[in-house]
Amino acid sequence: MEFVCKIAGQAGQGANVTGRALGKMFTRSNLYVVGYPEYPSLVRGGHNVYQVRVSTERVYGPSLNCDAVVALNKDAIYYHHKTLRNGGAILYDTADNPEDFKVSDKIKLYGIPINELINKHNGIPQMRNILMLGSLVALIDYPMDIFNTIITEEFSRKGEEVVKKNIELAKAGYDHIKEELRSEKFDIKLKVESKERRILIAGNEAIAIGAIKGGMKFYSAYPMTPASSILHYLAAKEKDANIVVKHTEDEISAVNYAVGAAYAGVRAMTGTSGGGFALMTETLGMAAIAETPLVIVNAQRTGPSTGMPTWTEQADLKFILNASQGDFLRVVIAPGDVQECFEAGANSFNLAEKYQLPVLILSDKFLSESHFSWKKLEENGFTVDRGKIAKRLSKLKDEERYSRYKLTSDGVSPRTFPGMENGMHVATSYTHDETGFSTESFLKRTQMVDKRNKKLKNLLKEIPEPKFYGPKDADATLVCWGSQKLPALDAVSVLEKEGIKINVLHFVYLFPLDSKNIRKMFKGCKRTIMVENNSTAQFAGILREYTGLKPDFYFLRYDGRQFFEENLVEEIKKLKENNWKGKKKVVVTESEDFEFYSPWRFGL
Repeated sequence: MEFVCKIAGQAGQGANVTGRALGKMFTRSNLYVVGYPEYPSLVRGGHNVYQVRVSTERVYGPSLNCDAVVALNKDAIYYHHKTLRNGGAILYDTADNPEDFKVSDKIKLYGIPINELINKHNGIPQMRNILMLGSLVALIDYPMDIFNTIITEEFSRKGEEVVKKNIELAKAGYDHIKEELRSEKFDIKLKVESKERRILIAGNEAIAIGAIKGGMKFYSAYPMTPASSILHYLAAKEKDANIVVKHTEDEISAVNYAVGAAYAGVRAMTGTSGGGFALMTETLGMAAIAETPLVIVNAQRTGPSTGMPTWTEQADLKFILNASQGDFLRVVIAPGDVQECFEAGANSFNLAEKYQLPVLILSDKFLSESHFSWKKLEENGFTVDRGKIAKRLSKLKDEERYSRYKLTSDGVSPRTFPGMENGMHVATSYTHDETGFSTESFLKRTQMVDKRNKKLKNLLKEIPEPKFYGPKDADATLVCWGSQKLPALDAVSVLEKEGIKINVLHFVYLFPLDSKNIRKMFKGCKRTIMVENNSTAQFAGILREYTGLKPDFYFLRYDGRQFFEENLVEEIKKLKENNWKGKKKVVVTESEDFEFYSPWRFGL
């Protein structure tokens, strides 16, 4: 059984908060839940929607279509009635008229006299979303006691009377719909699978928790959507986790704080989106040449420049890979689900400190802000490894400096921290000798570049291989990275039921690449389809550069949304019907042109 619902309305009406509460409710029944928010880049106004997808079977991402729309205002009916499946329902305020939008007669309409019920129960207008959620609970015949538990948790900080009044309003909405259902049945009913609870967690929260597990003690950032919730989450956990969180004046300060803390021996991280990362690139290069461990999270949004600040894309990859001047080694990690976000947050510090280089975690708005039900985040035997830290150093002679950048067989030199006896050295952004003093010696320059490049050999041994998901004897392989794993896995499940065998090859570690192993993995694929959320197939280009491989087909999307399972299923079916022949590049976008930014343009 699967149910997809959208809660939608004007910014400030509580669509996102209400949607998360609904998602939490379903996690209390051991159901699989995906919560997916969409909203424009406005301080006030515009249209917000939060989709909740719930299923008794594993689902990974949101759906393009839905079974119910909870319309907090008239705009919601306009924007979403065409996404409803036949037999779907709209719950709306009777003050609004859905017939103005020529709603299909295959859609069921349930009007709720919002103001009448609020006045009857001495409520306030802000309680309309709770009243309408109570109506939705009745529509799918879900236990009201579980919803009451969520209401209690959400409003307990406001006092017992507020909790009681919200429960009363939710019951009013519930009773109203139950009365309507006497004559008009709704087909979808959700049962409680078990009382076992899951957590509901966003990608950014999982990265933050992973960072704490990985020993992070300092986080600095300037707010930038969609990375801001990492800052919010860590600031709220500052005392509990015994960490320091610094809200800086800009991104340049944020990255310099992090580098300074890392140089002093503290595991430090900073986070931003593409525009903020652009300001960090000079310091990125400084960290690389000074061999100071640094972890940066870039939660991507559309670009270039400010782009569409609250929408998603995977177009920062080549920028991340080539940011700052000169050649230097870095690690790029692109998690694809919340477990991988957690692992990236933790493992990034081990890699940064063991190899004394920058590690960049590349997420995106879709994964960063969506919520997923999860049993627990697995630690998988994680332990902190701080790499080579110098101990019991020999006494330095007068005017002698410690050889912080000593030439070694593996390219990694033992670190010292400020205040360590006999560990005094210079850390500089200039080419330097083994003690850190600046030099323009051609020989030293070559030696230092070679030294840093030697780290690659052992680093490649630690980088996990990409993973296959799905049947080994697949007709085609979807090759993807980062968050596009989610719609790809959903598409595999749908197609399998229709007799089409597809599997997924998913990359989490995008750089460096083990070209020999990757070429071997591609040999087992009958045909490959690259799935990327950008216009130029950036990772496909990187694969070709480092491995010589080229996919057979490209599915690209760059309109501000990620792929939905329906997009992939539709395009794969077309290829299958044409005997795997057809357009080499398919660009997916919306069929109807509308925007949430300015509802008034559509007469709303």
